[in-house]
Amino acid sequence: MDTKILKEITKIMRENDLVEVEVESADLKIKLRKAEPAVTQVVQSLPQVVHQPAPASPTAVPAAPPADEFANCHKVISPIPGTVYLKPNPEAAHFVQVGTQVDESKVVCLIEAMKVFNEIKPDAGVRGTIKKVLVNDGQPVEYGTVLFLVG
Repeated sequence: MDTKILKEITKIMRENDLVEVEVESADLKIKLRKAEPAVTQVVQSLPQVVHQPAPASPTAVPAAPPADEFANCHKVISPIPGTVYLKPNPEAAHFVQVGTQVDESKVVCLIEAMKVFNEIKPDAGVRGTIKKVLVNDGQPVEYGTVLFLVG
């Protein structure tokens, strides 16, 4: 491929603030994506469960509404689109699971993008326990997908 063409495409992206460009011909496919300067957190709402209360007895104390156990959790989000892998190879154990202690140095998963495996770790200063795993092994994810909740 002629590098002049690639430079011209990236110049057009910069000049027009394009986020993604895809060019395809019979023998070549190019897909470029401009990196975002800041990480945007995506809030994934958990499903609401509606319970019908049982008839209360005259002496029953009203039950307190259940607290959202994930309300104060830090979200580990995908910094890139790709395929998430929860273990280093098919025969190995998962990097982490619910209850695993993590910090900013702990690899929690891999995301494969364009045949490159990227190690994903919690943000700097994050220490805690994996409270919830929100993705499956081999699942495609987008930029900003919430992968784990750390509390």
